[in-house]
Amino acid sequence: MTNEPFFVPSYIVSSTTFLLRPHISHDKIHTIIYDKQGKIMFADKPLKIIRSTCRMHGTTFTAIQRKAKLFFGNARHKLPILLTTDYGNPCIFFPLFSPHSPNNTWINLHAITNIKEVGEETIVTLSISTEVTLP
Repeated sequence: MTNEPFFVPSYIVSSTTFLLRPHISHDKIHTIIYDKQGKIMFADKPLKIIRSTCRMHGTTFTAIQRKAKLFFGNARHKLPILLTTDYGNPCIFFPLFSPHSPNNTWINLHAITNIKEVGEETIVTLSISTEVTLP
């Protein structure tokens, strides 16, 4: 995995996407994408990537949220969402905060190999052997 992220003009989530994390720079929210290829920087919010991926697959973010609520029940918050299937493998992401929060990080369920609590923080180990410290 590369240390310095490189910028991309667009991005669509796939099974090689492990984590979408907000990064604030000059009062603007960007996204650091942890991907099989390394760290990638996208010049907009993580939710924009999620919405673009939904549109690419012929649906909307609202529609996949409704499907998740039908499956898990309306009383649940921060539900995992099925963004797409990649060669038959489900791409399931879950938010750490409200999906609309500027601090929200999206994590691919299948990319997590370990989670450990260290004080007030959580360290998530991704399947690419990268550790990410989360609030």
